[in-house]
Formats: sequence, structure tokens, C-alpha cells
Amino acid sequence: MACLASPAHASDIVQSERDCAEILEQWATDPDSAPKKLVDECMGMMAGVTSAEDELANIVPSAGSQQAGDPCVGSGSAGSVHCWGPWSALSPAASGVTPPADQLPSDDFEVRPELAALYDPDPADDPPTPPDLLLGSCAPGTSCGFATIVDGITGQGPAEDTEIAIFDLASDGSQFSLAPGETGEIASVGNMSPTFSNRPDEFENMSLNGIDGNERSRLIARVIRDTGGDIITAADAWAHGNTATSTADSGFFTWGNSISQTDVNALNSSAVSALFTGPMSADNATNATVTLNFGSNPTWTGEWTNPGYSFTAAGVVTGVDFISDPTQFSANIGANSFVQGALLGDIANKSIAHFIDVDISGVGRIKDVGLLVE
Repeated sequence: MACLASPAHASDIVQSERDCAEILEQWATDPDSAPKKLVDECMGMMAGVTSAEDELANIVPSAGSQQAGDPCVGSGSAGSVHCWGPWSALSPAASGVTPPADQLPSDDFEVRPELAALYDPDPADDPPTPPDLLLGSCAPGTSCGFATIVDGITGQGPAEDTEIAIFDLASDGSQFSLAPGETGEIASVGNMSPTFSNRPDEFENMSLNGIDGNERSRLIARVIRDTGGDIITAADAWAHGNTATSTADSGFFTWGNSISQTDVNALNSSAVSALFTGPMSADNATNATVTLNFGSNPTWTGEWTNPGYSFTAAGVVTGVDFISDPTQFSANIGANSFVQGALLGDIANKSIAHFIDVDISGVGRIKDVGLLVE
């Protein structure tokens, strides 16, 4: 008992509020059951606990008082800014109850196709970039043509000695020129008077002969004229020389007035296709077939057949011009090959002028020009 009464160890006996509660409960029935010092310490400790419980009660009201002061209970609670209100579904129940299906996350979003091009562009829908035009562009509604050039008066020569140039013809047939405005331009004698004769097809034959001092010019062609007598398309052979210097150049040509921009727009709006056929001029054993596919991104395809070879090509149409895509030649065509042309006439009477400059496997390089009609 002496040890129990020792002040030095009394506080060690008190280990928790539960110990004090039991000590005080026993002391209440039996005052001699615990020393006074121990009873006083337990009373002090239990008084602190009671004070803390009172403070906690002020902060966290009892269930009854909480319900009475809850802003989310009673009339008007739905509009209270202190409640979750209509957004309560965003706070799932603590019990883990699954919310209704219409409140679950969804990836079934509204489709807005009108915005697809802005936010999800497809590179495949982009118009292809056209290759560079070998001889430059033909402007809509203007004179446009191509020609081969060789030395001499035969019009024929090896491809490596053949040039291809822009060709221009006066609509009345009075004169022609090659590479107009460029260094090395070939200009015919002026003021020539053409003669015409009938043919069994849609063309007429036209012959030009001119002399001016030592200059000599000649042109033999199949042509189509409008109701006023102006030439609108022409193709075949030309020559020009000088008797004093004994020099001459010659070759073949294809020419016409390119279609207007208004007609180009109408064709693209209608998204139609047009088929053109005809012989080439330098070697008329070669027949060409070209299809222009009009639309928002117009394209073309073509095939050239000859007893000694054939090949295909394709590409894009830009304005009145069409140019080959190097990746769309048939497998027998080598690098640095070109097809270029222009759409001539009007919607009712379309034709195309074009040239080929291709390296054919097993054959060699071929250069030619051709006028194809619809």
C-alpha cells in the first residue's frame, strides 16, 4: 500500500480517460478504493475531456440540430447556392451506388460534320500540287499552241535534235511564229493569204505560202473555222527559211484559242468528263486518247498507241492547262518525261492541243505534238 500511495508514481497509474472513468466510478461507491491524489488527477483529466466534447458539440451539431439547419432540406433547398442542387449527380453516393445510365460518362458526342474540315482536315482531300509546266501556262481565252523544231525543211529529225516551243498563229492565217518574244524566235513572212479546201471530216485544208525578199514561209494544216471565217484550231506542218543564208527550220504544230475561264468554271461545276481523240502530227501512226475529268479537283488520263509502242500518263488540270504527274506514267516511261496541253474552243466545240516528250523503254525518246477533238 505504501507504493500505491507514493506521489511519484500516482500519475503513472493514470494511463487513459478510460482508466480514470473506472477509478472515479469505483471511488464513488467506495471512497477508500483510491488515493486522494489519484482521484484529483482523474477528476482534472475528465474535466478537460468534458470541455473538449462541449467544444466539439458546438462545431458539429447533433443529428437533430443539423437537420434543422441544413440548407439542402426543406422548401427552397433546390435553389440554394449552398447545396449541389441540379449538379448533385456529379457527386456519386458514398455507398457506391451506380448513377442512372443517362448520367454516366459517354463518348457518344454530337457529330458536327460542318466543322470537320476545320478541326480534322484530311490531307487526302487536298488538291494535288501540279508539277511545273514545261513551257509555261496558257491564259484562258488566248492563243495557245505547241510545235516541234528541227533543222532543215523535212520537219523530221532525231528526238535529241528536236526542240519543242510555243506556237502562235494569226486567226486569219496571215502569219505564224515560234517561241514568240523569246531569244531565237522564228517569225514567218507577214501578210500571207491562206487558201482553203474541203475535207471529208470536220476540218478544212489550209495552205500558206509567203515570200519577202530572201525569206520563205510555208504552212500546210487542217483547220476549223468559226462562222465568221476566223481559224479557231489548226494543226500539222510549218517551215521557214532564208535563201541567202541557205538556212531553214521546220516541224509540226498544234494550235487554237484556249477556252474561257467562264467555260472552265462551268465545266468544273458540272463535274463532267470529256474524251478527246486524234492522230499526232509528226508521226500520224500514233493515235492519242485523252480524258479530262472536271470537278473541284480536275484530273486527266491519256493513252498513246503506235505500232511500235504504247504508253499511258495522267495528271492534274489547272485552269486550261493539263500536265503529267511523273508518278503516273506507265512503267515503260523513263525519267524526265512530260506531257503538257491546253483545252481549246468553247463548251460546245472543245479540243485540246498538246505535246509529248517521253523516254520509252526499248524505243528511245519521242517528241510529238497533236490536236485532239471531242
